[in-house]
Amino acid sequence: MTNCSLNISSKNFPIILSFFFISAILIFYSCKKEYSCENCAGKNKPPIANAGPDHVITLPTDSVLLNGSNSRDPDGIISSYLWTKISGPSSFNIVKPTDSITKLKSLVVGTYKFELKVTDNGGLSAKDTTQVIVNDPPQPNRPPIANAGADQTISLPTNTITLNGNGSTDADNNITSYAWSKISGPSSFNIVNANIEQTQVANLIEGVYQFELKVTDAGGLFSTDTVKISVNFSQTSTPCSRPVINAQLVPFGNLSKARDHIVTVFAGNKILFAGGYENPNFETVSTIVDIYDTSTHVWSVAKMSIPRSDFTAVSHENKIYLAGGFEGDCQATCIGSNRIDVYDALTNTWSVSELSIPRGGLKSASVADKVLFAGGDGDNLSASIRVDIYNSTTNTWAFDSLSKARGSFSATTSGSKIYFAGGGTGDNSVQNNIVNTIDIYDNSTGGWTNSQLTEPKAAHASIAVGNKIYWASGFYLSNINGVWMTTKVEIRDVINQTTSFAYLCKPTCFFFAVLKNNKIIFFHGGDSVQFEVYDITTDTWSTGSFNQSIRPDAIISVNNTIYVAGGYVNGILSNQVWKLEF
Repeated sequence: MTNCSLNISSKNFPIILSFFFISAILIFYSCKKEYSCENCAGKNKPPIANAGPDHVITLPTDSVLLNGSNSRDPDGIISSYLWTKISGPSSFNIVKPTDSITKLKSLVVGTYKFELKVTDNGGLSAKDTTQVIVNDPPQPNRPPIANAGADQTISLPTNTITLNGNGSTDADNNITSYAWSKISGPSSFNIVNANIEQTQVANLIEGVYQFELKVTDAGGLFSTDTVKISVNFSQTSTPCSRPVINAQLVPFGNLSKARDHIVTVFAGNKILFAGGYENPNFETVSTIVDIYDTSTHVWSVAKMSIPRSDFTAVSHENKIYLAGGFEGDCQATCIGSNRIDVYDALTNTWSVSELSIPRGGLKSASVADKVLFAGGDGDNLSASIRVDIYNSTTNTWAFDSLSKARGSFSATTSGSKIYFAGGGTGDNSVQNNIVNTIDIYDNSTGGWTNSQLTEPKAAHASIAVGNKIYWASGFYLSNINGVWMTTKVEIRDVINQTTSFAYLCKPTCFFFAVLKNNKIIFFHGGDSVQFEVYDITTDTWSTGSFNQSIRPDAIISVNNTIYVAGGYVNGILSNQVWKLEF
């Protein structure tokens, strides 16, 4: 029987072991070569998309380069690219949307977002976005457009308005400042805040103002616009219901002769009542000068060197100057005079001097060592521009001119200055006959400056108290309705250069203003039984009343006593002198 068991001798064992090892290696390599990755997809890693940096361009440049070449795949390769727009304006053109790098064209102003999608050889994908901003071309800075608002009209006593510049615009939206200023109109006003878009203006007075708005942008460009503010006088603002003061005209003395149009002035201890007409209807010009000594209470009489009417009187130091005027009664022809009668109140003596040219209706005032004689009318009432200046220190004369020839104005001294205000030019034009001009002589410099009343005014009263000048009533000019009398009292603070107003109850002209115990007394021209009183201390008004009708002609206040002389009492020419007491 044959034995089938494997008989391996120790000699053959190594050969057999080698056979099995080689067979195992062949089987291993045979299996690896046939391996399929169909079931290995879960092990693939997705690519990483990179759409490149954001872009900012400015027209006319309208294209950029989109670059996705920095996209990568960690375990394979990127097999495809795809660019798409996901937001932004409709105008665009991706030249090659499937390339890693492509040009983007036809862009317009706006903000775009583009997406890059990358896919790898295993079918996985990733996305990234890039932003493209397209700006307008740079514009040159455009100036703003100022709008000062609509014109406004108010009536006193309302004296505050609102200026509104909120209609101002700027195409570049960069307005940085507003500035309001007054370019014309009365001097009284107060812009509460001049550097804001909308502000108030207070302390307005009657007249027409123009305010300018200047608007500036960030580039320094600006524009301006103006607005007109008309402030009207309302009769309701005339306070005629005032407390009544009972006054008395106490008989005091008599002039040597009854007369009208008397000139009164005080120096040293003497009051002079000079000249005037000795008969009604401006007949018989007088040379008489009645003199009252306030120390001895004695009356005396003197005469001017020639009869004259409408002359001026001014006191300086201890002397009184009676200057100019018209020779004769001026009924047919007015003949101007250049005569100056000089009265020395200390020595009770007279001397004579002369103006450079003859004229009547002139005005005079003194300051420091100067006496000025200004304006007036020459022969046949032609207005004069001449100013004669007398220097009492050197006893010399100099000559100057007003800015405009005129008469019927006022001359008022305040501080080192004389203010020649208003008046009529003497021409035949109603529109130009009455003016608001103020010529200001400054004695400290010897020079002149100019200012204006808020309305034309002639034949008015003026008085200076403290640092304020009061110009009251008189004739007023309107270009629409002609000439009439006004109730306005214009008050100028010559230190602060501000103006305020008060109103009399009755319009008048050719009247007087005097001071007593810090009260200004305003006497109406013509026949009257009343006067008006302004208390400076309390800023209050009252009305004084007499018991008889009087047309006061010469009124003067000396040492807080008011003297009233001449004129007409109950229609009769009078020689009476009174003291006014209230």
